[in-house]
Amino acid sequence: MADTTGSAAEEAVGAKGVGMAGRDTPLIRQCWYVAAFADEVTRTPMRRTILERDIVLYRKEDGVAVALQNRCAHRSYPLHSGKLSGDRIVCGYHGFEYGPDGRCAHVPALGFAPPAIRVQAYPLVEDGPFVWIWMGDPDRPDETALVRQAWCAAPGWTHVKGYMHMQANYLGLHENLMDLSHFPFLHGAALGRADHAAAKPKVRVEGDVVHTSVMHRDVAVSPAFQAATGMTAPVDRESVQSVPSPAIHLGASITTDASDPPQRHVRHIVHVPTPESQTSTHYFWAIARHTAIDDPAIDAESKALGEKAFAEDKVALEAIEDVIARDRRSDFREKIIATDHGAIQVLRAFARMAAREHDDASRAP
Repeated sequence: MADTTGSAAEEAVGAKGVGMAGRDTPLIRQCWYVAAFADEVTRTPMRRTILERDIVLYRKEDGVAVALQNRCAHRSYPLHSGKLSGDRIVCGYHGFEYGPDGRCAHVPALGFAPPAIRVQAYPLVEDGPFVWIWMGDPDRPDETALVRQAWCAAPGWTHVKGYMHMQANYLGLHENLMDLSHFPFLHGAALGRADHAAAKPKVRVEGDVVHTSVMHRDVAVSPAFQAATGMTAPVDRESVQSVPSPAIHLGASITTDASDPPQRHVRHIVHVPTPESQTSTHYFWAIARHTAIDDPAIDAESKALGEKAFAEDKVALEAIEDVIARDRRSDFREKIIATDHGAIQVLRAFARMAAREHDDASRAP
């Protein structure tokens, strides 16, 4: 375990370079990614592109979710354009039927199913609002690598959630989420004051997991939350973050007021970036709380604040992607400053993961 806060490298103004993941780093596949919210997957086949793979999702008659390659083995017709027959998906072009394991079960023109005809099936795990998909070796899904969210099913918690599609690289989203110094400038006074930008995060690295924390003093409390809790000003907010994999960014907002004894409330802000491609991302998010869990005003306020802030992030990240696409000069390197330290550690961790994955693939028979 290493606490890298306050290092000389952090204090210097440097530039991104070797050993950091970038747009030329292969997408990391030996990982669980969120494919969809659980309520999106129904008996109507749905299409989603994940890590540049076209995938169809649906539910069997018993409610279990299925994910298959969205490409008929015969003539590449998209299976999501077909229909379900029991637990099978039927191609809308020539009627080929595929079971939940991806094996062809019937070819109408032949009257039987040749064993060689099949499409890839992807392991899935449902955890609360999320449907996770394993994008690595389908015969070796590692469920110990799944970062489960205890608040999903724990009593005394509730959550709101949302999704947006971003025309931006997923690494940029991770960097944005690690760097809270942008709050007052991109999101306004609701999330912070200009002087909060100077607060230096503490950064700790454990293997490939990066942890940060930063304290902001005298922050604003949203109206509905204030009405429900009666928090006494000034209120301090500690933002704690952890990035255990490319597929999830765990945040916690811990607010403490000036009451005697002080009130302390925790909200989990879970960001789930699923790369669609190197330049587009599925952005799932959820905000969970243990305070006033039956208060619809806080639900509405939390959802509205989340949608507003994350939409502002989307605009910024898509603008960055546009500049990168337009301005292709080879000598440009983004500069880094002290508040980027956590984000840089994340990029280094992802670079290590990608390198190990490449090495493992090279050694495979």
